[in-house]
Amino acid sequence: MAVLELYTQYNRVWIPDAEHVWKSAEILRDFHSGDNVLDLLLEDGTEYRFPVDPSKPQLPPLRNPDILVGENDLTALSYLHEPAVLHNLKVRFVESRIIYTYCGIILVAVNPYKQLPVYGDAIIHAYSGQNMGDMDPHIFAVAEEAYKQMARNHKNQSIIVSGESGAGKTVSARYAMRYFAVVSKSGSQTRVEDKVLASNPITEAIGNAKTTRNDNSSRFGKYTEISFDRRYRIIGANMRTYLLEKSRVVFQADNERNYHIFYQMCSSANLPEFKNLRLLTADKFRYTCMGGDTTIEGVDDKKDMEETRRTFSLLGLKEAFQLDVFRVLAAILHLGNVEIRSSGDDRSSVPPGDPHLAVFCELLGVSADGLVRWLCHRRIVLVAETVVKPVPRERAVNARDALAKQIYAHLFDCIINRINAALQVPGKQHAFIGVLDIYGFETFDINSFEQFCINYANEKLQQQFNLHVFKLEQEEYMKEDIPWTLIDFYDNQPVIDLIEAKMGILDLLDEECLFPQGTDQSWLQKLYNYLDTNPLFEKPRLSNEAFVIQHFADKVEYQCRGFLEKNRDALYEELVDLMRGSEFPFLANFFQEEERNTATSKTVKVRPARPSVKPANKQLRTSVGDKFHSSLSLLMETLNATTPHYVRCIKPNDEKLPFEYDSGRVVQQLRACGVLETIRISAQSYPSRWTYIEFYSRYSILMSHLEADLNDKKQTCKNVLQRLIQDSNQYKFGRTKIFFRAGQVAYLEKLRLDRLRGACVTIQKHVRGWSQRRRYLAVRQAAIILQQYIRGKRTIRKTVSATTLKQGWAAVVIQRYWRGYRVRQVYHVVRLASITIQAFTRGWMARKRYKKMLKEHKALVLQKYARAWLARRRFQTMRRLVLNVQLSYRVQQLRKKVEEQNKENRGLMERLTSLANSHSQTVDRLQGLEAKLEKSSNQKASLEAREKKAKEDASLVSIEVNAQSFIQFVNIFNEVKTLKEEIKRLKEERVSLQRKIEEGEQLNADLQEQVIQLTKHVKAIPELRRDLNNLQNQKNNMDRKMKQQSEQAKSTIFLLFYSSEVLENHQREQKERYDTQVEGLTLKVDHLQNENSKLQNLFQEKSNVNENIHQEVSRLSSENSIIPELKLQVSELQRQKQELEGLVEEQNRELAGISEDFSFFVRQSHHEGHLHIGILLVLLLFSSCHPKEKDKEITNTLHRRITEESTQPKQASPSAIPKDYLGMLEYKREDEPRLIQNIVLDLKPKGVVVNMIPGLPAYILFMCVRHADYLNDEMKLKSLMNAIIGGIKKVIMVRLILSLLNTTDIFMFQSYHKDFEFTPRQIKNCLKNFDLSEHRQILSDLAIHIYHQFITTMEKALTPAIVPGMLEHESLQGISSMKPTGFRKRSSSVYEDSETYTISSILQQLTVFHSTMNHHGMDQGLVRQAIKQLFFLIGATTLNNIMLRKDMCSCRKGMQIRCNISYLEEWLKEKELQSSNAIDTLRPLSQAAWLLQVNKSTDDDAKDIAEKCTELNPVQIVKILNSYTPIDDFEKRVTSSFVRKVQGLLQDHEGSTQLMLDTDYHFQVMFPFCSSSQALELLQVPNSLHLDFLNRI
Repeated sequence: MAVLELYTQYNRVWIPDAEHVWKSAEILRDFHSGDNVLDLLLEDGTEYRFPVDPSKPQLPPLRNPDILVGENDLTALSYLHEPAVLHNLKVRFVESRIIYTYCGIILVAVNPYKQLPVYGDAIIHAYSGQNMGDMDPHIFAVAEEAYKQMARNHKNQSIIVSGESGAGKTVSARYAMRYFAVVSKSGSQTRVEDKVLASNPITEAIGNAKTTRNDNSSRFGKYTEISFDRRYRIIGANMRTYLLEKSRVVFQADNERNYHIFYQMCSSANLPEFKNLRLLTADKFRYTCMGGDTTIEGVDDKKDMEETRRTFSLLGLKEAFQLDVFRVLAAILHLGNVEIRSSGDDRSSVPPGDPHLAVFCELLGVSADGLVRWLCHRRIVLVAETVVKPVPRERAVNARDALAKQIYAHLFDCIINRINAALQVPGKQHAFIGVLDIYGFETFDINSFEQFCINYANEKLQQQFNLHVFKLEQEEYMKEDIPWTLIDFYDNQPVIDLIEAKMGILDLLDEECLFPQGTDQSWLQKLYNYLDTNPLFEKPRLSNEAFVIQHFADKVEYQCRGFLEKNRDALYEELVDLMRGSEFPFLANFFQEEERNTATSKTVKVRPARPSVKPANKQLRTSVGDKFHSSLSLLMETLNATTPHYVRCIKPNDEKLPFEYDSGRVVQQLRACGVLETIRISAQSYPSRWTYIEFYSRYSILMSHLEADLNDKKQTCKNVLQRLIQDSNQYKFGRTKIFFRAGQVAYLEKLRLDRLRGACVTIQKHVRGWSQRRRYLAVRQAAIILQQYIRGKRTIRKTVSATTLKQGWAAVVIQRYWRGYRVRQVYHVVRLASITIQAFTRGWMARKRYKKMLKEHKALVLQKYARAWLARRRFQTMRRLVLNVQLSYRVQQLRKKVEEQNKENRGLMERLTSLANSHSQTVDRLQGLEAKLEKSSNQKASLEAREKKAKEDASLVSIEVNAQSFIQFVNIFNEVKTLKEEIKRLKEERVSLQRKIEEGEQLNADLQEQVIQLTKHVKAIPELRRDLNNLQNQKNNMDRKMKQQSEQAKSTIFLLFYSSEVLENHQREQKERYDTQVEGLTLKVDHLQNENSKLQNLFQEKSNVNENIHQEVSRLSSENSIIPELKLQVSELQRQKQELEGLVEEQNRELAGISEDFSFFVRQSHHEGHLHIGILLVLLLFSSCHPKEKDKEITNTLHRRITEESTQPKQASPSAIPKDYLGMLEYKREDEPRLIQNIVLDLKPKGVVVNMIPGLPAYILFMCVRHADYLNDEMKLKSLMNAIIGGIKKVIMVRLILSLLNTTDIFMFQSYHKDFEFTPRQIKNCLKNFDLSEHRQILSDLAIHIYHQFITTMEKALTPAIVPGMLEHESLQGISSMKPTGFRKRSSSVYEDSETYTISSILQQLTVFHSTMNHHGMDQGLVRQAIKQLFFLIGATTLNNIMLRKDMCSCRKGMQIRCNISYLEEWLKEKELQSSNAIDTLRPLSQAAWLLQVNKSTDDDAKDIAEKCTELNPVQIVKILNSYTPIDDFEKRVTSSFVRKVQGLLQDHEGSTQLMLDTDYHFQVMFPFCSSSQALELLQVPNSLHLDFLNRI
């Protein structure tokens, strides 16, 4: 389509304007070929006739449709020209408050002069990993693209930040480096990324200054290489600087300042470490007060000084180095205050008492006399002699300033070198990203050598930029198989040759600097002579001290004054030698290094014929221009070896006002930075590029039904385009995209708008016709009715007369009376009927009330009996419960009494043992006495034999025998006395034992252990009976032996009467004592029998209560469904009742037998005189019941038999197994690794786990823990718990959900501790001996960690689908929100095999998560918390992308989002998860979608927004309003005044000021305690787990 055809009515154009550069106008009439004027209507309502040359028409540029205005990428505009770019930037900057815009490969950054909340860490993480173009333009997007290309292509990258002073270059470069520091953490202890960021405050302090255009202007160029290792983490950095503005040290223009570091030092002069520097305030030093005001509004120099020193320390620069730096800087300030006076006759001098001179010399360690001499004198070397010549004051001042500049330049280089050394860390560099912060094109009223070098550098950068843009265009065309045609673009190589070529400006400047008498004027004359024929070089008409160069951006006039001096950068050699000999090593090294550098630069040495004389000015030294050319060439080599990324910073106004847009200043910078050149190159080819899907979705309205029915959308697009645009040269079909020439997209938009306008007109036509027809029919019907009444009235008037009136009146009277009569007749009939009806009705109502009262009376009776029955039932139930409680309490008391009785029995046993021992000792003594008696009888027999032999000596022999018997009797009497004392001592011990027994009875508390022991002892009674029989046999044998011994002892006792009498007395006393003891034991036995009888009665009563309970349960079972747990409890109670009854009966029998045997043995022992045998028997009986260490054989035998009984159930029949299992699993210590390996490490989420009950591993492990607790084995328990925790930690990342379930289950099981209050069944499973609170805390922390890992894993799986599914996918068919995408979308292709996510993908993923959690038996409380966390992630991620994507802020997108939210809400209802409050986490997103849809024009709309958007903070609301983008021309943009209204209403709102939601935020997890219904004693261990080594107890 021809361009002239687009100049039709209602289209808009741009016309030049002196104030705004360009202004908009609307075409009033179509323009035709041959017209000499274009009729326009300006925005202010005035008409304007734009003149046009018919022979060669130069029409004004067309304006883009409103749909394309405000695009993220300028190349997406259909008309690519200067006014379109200028207007698009203005709309984005002023109305939308967006400072970043793409222009092809360039990021245009407009300085807002205001801090914006778009640089936080949340923004960095939002851009991390995103493709360029998926998000709104941002410096972070450029940094991410550079980082991604470095990692993907393994190629070095560069980010070139340029712009004029005050445009924000330094800040942009700083944010780019901050992005790399955040996304590529080094992970080392050196924290290199922090050091890289810390270098910025230092370089800004020593290299930045306030200018008329910027308060923090960089006065040097900086290229920072950030090094990365193979894992793309920062390992170091290196900084290169270019062209420091040294002249600022000694001179500043009005309203400008010196470098920041000087003012920071002066503001901190009162610090103790600065006392010896003798600093004054900044207004007292000449070098810091030239510009006037020494302060900057909003800047605290003292605080900045603290930050500078802190960053010095962070970089590892020691305090001594910092003090040396400050010492040199202070000396420079004092040097500027050295006063140089004129002494006449071209002489100068310094006052001898100048205090600043003394301070300077003291600080730098130089001679004051030498400094004064060589400041005011100059040494001239002639052929035969050397002459010292005084210099005038002006040259002396220049020498002083040159010295100050040279010292500062050396100090600057030294600090940069030390920073580079600090930023180097061990490690090999794999790749780097360079950030170039360099000055942009500059043109001032007076341009000097610095501007010349700056513009020269920008010429080189612009050439590199043009070649790169040309290369990218060529690659894009080749990728899409588009025929490549040569594009004419501006090549600035001639300008570069003019500056740097042989006999160019720099070459002539260096040549002139070689001549001692060379001047700026002579050099300028050479330029005129040699370069006069160059078209890019001009001589000003009105000046002979300047020259003009035609740069790529603009013509610049340079003043030649000072070019030679600045290029030489000369300093008298005498001053250099003076500084080199300084006693301050830090300063001396500066000039020593300069000497070494100069020496190494000379490669050819020629021996002169006569002694050489040092040249005074080091004229062979490299000039500043040559140095700059070399460093610039090195920079260009570096940039050419990397992939560049461009950031162009624009200064919107010179007054530094926030969001104020000066079109004149902006267009000047756009021309200078190459943005318009990029637009021009793009416009010459095919600037607009749409994918086939985008084109199909946008322009399907232009397709016919036949074209829309084709399945091949690509072919459909081709057919439509060939029909709509006849000129095939206006577009090209690529593999994945359609390329349009400039203006064609606008033409298609016009066609689309015309079609929509036509459709709207058609709809309006039919609606208006229907409305008018409806209105016409209503009016017609009203007219007909009016006609009827009017015609009737006319007829009446024609027929009315006096007679007719009388007749009519009479008829009326007759009618009145007749009608009255008829009415009265009807009234009487109706009244009679009414009375009849009322009578029947009242009777019916009375009968109804009577029946109702009767029913209510019966109901009251029924209620009375029912309530009585219910009250009795509740009373019986309560009575049963009370009886159960009483029974339980009595059983506990009974058990306590039984235990107390057992303790008393044990005390009696101990006492009997001691008495038996004493009795055995007594028996031994008696046996000894018997032996003595036998000996005495033998002696008596021998005496009788002697008597036979010698009767005569009988009397004498009798006397001797009697004497011996008396002696023996005395001995026996003494022994008896000793025994009495022994008995007395035993009685005292008995009293003490009784006292101890009473104390022991008060200390008994452990009821559970006592019942278990009593049960065990009762079970052991049959074995004790057998032992009792054996003991009885042994007793009989001992009785027989004692009888024999007694018969043998009778004869001896008869002979020893006195001894026998004493022994009888002793035995009588023992008998009485033993009878007392036996009587006490008998009473104890009787007491036990009474207690057992009471216990039996209680159990009988309990059996009756259980029988009632059983009947009640049977009745409830018949009325309701059977409750399994209640039946289990009833069966358990019945089983316990039967067991306890059997135990009581058996105990009664055994106790009765024991008492009978005990009485029999006591009686028998008493009759036979062998009481000690009975005592021993009682001792043995009680020892069998309560084994002690003394009775080793009996105790070992009993333990062996008890162990056999405990292991006997393992050999029982399977039907008896559940009755005897205790819910424990026994294992050996050596099997512990196998247990952990099988149950924790090797357990897979598929296969075996699918078929077993949820949490089975936790049940098994808890049963093992219970067994260790039951054995009271602390080492085993701790070892098992540590192994469990270690095993879970190993498999956390492999099997998250199993680890979470088992960990939480184990944590819950270990909460069953005796210190908690639980149900009886839970108390049964409690641990008895150990407190696992420490392990519970570890398991709790581990469970929380696993839960967060589980959530993180689900979030990683869900995150890729959130943005495509919630935002990009169009869930509502027929509502398209696609717009032109521009250059940044070119890399993505819709035909690539990439997964497409929809809202269904999100729902499917959520369903998978939910079913997996339910399948593994996760607690529903945890499931709800996990789903809530996932919904928060969906809402936060979606909202964050809305904040960072202007293309998503439209009314139609709001409809799509609300539709998707409804799908999520339906999913929650389907899964019955409404109680999780997950939908509440989507409220901010829902309100954002509502905000996109609601009207945004009136004051009421603003109030509604302020009242209803409660979940969004003011920053987010304003961001959405500013980013709102209409999709069609029928929608209206949000005006700035409306945004300000909303801001005013939101001023009082409190809340966060963050733009982004924290997607890493996790709600606090709560693990609900849920008791398990699984009976551990009924749990079966599957064979598939290979746990055969576990034994059920």
